[in-house]
Amino acid sequence: MKIESPGSLTFRSFLYLLRVRQRGTYGYLREWERDGRTGDSNRRGIPVIESTIIMTWNDFECKDVSTRLTRRYRIKAGVPTLILLEGETGSVVTRGGVERALADPTGTNFPWRPPHPKATLEDGPLLPCGGRGSNEPMLHEELRHCVKGVYFSAHWCPPCKAFTPQLVDTYQRIRERGHNFEVIFVSSDRSEDSYNVYTTSMPWLRIPFVQEERRQKLARALDVQAIPTLVILDPRDNIITLEGRAELLEDPEGLNFPWASRLVNILTEKYATTLHDAPAIILFVEGDDCEVQFAESVLLPIAEAYRKDRPDYDPDYDDLDNTLQFFIALDCETSDILREFVGLDDAVPLLTAIDIPRGVYVVMEDGAEITVDSVQQFVDGFRNDKLPTNKIAAVHKSAASEPIST
Repeated sequence: MKIESPGSLTFRSFLYLLRVRQRGTYGYLREWERDGRTGDSNRRGIPVIESTIIMTWNDFECKDVSTRLTRRYRIKAGVPTLILLEGETGSVVTRGGVERALADPTGTNFPWRPPHPKATLEDGPLLPCGGRGSNEPMLHEELRHCVKGVYFSAHWCPPCKAFTPQLVDTYQRIRERGHNFEVIFVSSDRSEDSYNVYTTSMPWLRIPFVQEERRQKLARALDVQAIPTLVILDPRDNIITLEGRAELLEDPEGLNFPWASRLVNILTEKYATTLHDAPAIILFVEGDDCEVQFAESVLLPIAEAYRKDRPDYDPDYDDLDNTLQFFIALDCETSDILREFVGLDDAVPLLTAIDIPRGVYVVMEDGAEITVDSVQQFVDGFRNDKLPTNKIAAVHKSAASEPIST
């Protein structure tokens, strides 16, 4: 998302997004400035580096920017959060700005760029957990072809104990479908006894409890702010997503695994929220594998062609406004809710273009064969306003089926 700088503010090296909801953190930042511990600083106490700026939500003229940034960066309500972004690309430098600033009050290591996790993962053996069925330790090199889930958790943490069985179930489902997927447990337990009890039934690998420094380095490398946290890494140990837990909870079958940014996604509750920001092409199908493969085979070429028309678009940086999304909707509760909201019948397969911001939708004409060519024609017609549109039921209750002239 590209944000125009309001007033005289400029963006060069880094853009700070600061959500301050507790007086303690804001007081600390102001105290930092008053005490002069950083030397040169800007008006809110952050060290000045090439016109670095800090902005609060009140600096934005558009009120809904706060909501969009909160959704994009999964910011938790009531938690002070400082996210550092590269000014040129918008990529995240660190999500742990508050913790890094507290630990490094002079800003010596600013901008607190986390190290690559590979070195820490390679620093010693990975031991099997009790439920793995093998007592053989492994080296990181043996996982070079695997997608890895680094799981930060603890036995004393109630949300962790609730999430672990869900992770076990999805882990097994993903592996049963033939994916090279391994989980590495990183403990935050307070004692080795608790650690041993907790790992008894886990079917994956673990970093030894005695290697506390290794565990802490890995937490810093992956910007872990809380537990439970599941970070998904590609075979080269680059981060696919820091939000593995949220992705898994939204997709317990692992249909979108490894949850990387994709051109065509299964419509889950998480993706359904983005429908309020931008229009989407949605193909409703049954939930079996062959139907999903069919849907992807007809949508993906169109999504790829659309992306080529927008070569500079970055889904992690640019705003969704006026950006077409592509989804496959399975026979599930999320799809049922969307059908009711829009006013669609329960036919499958059903190709639609749904534009909630405008309050309208389009359905491919009944009986038309769904092919790559027909989908391309449908998308072109929708984008060029050449197709008759209908009012969305929930947005225009008084005229749920009245067509809008185009």
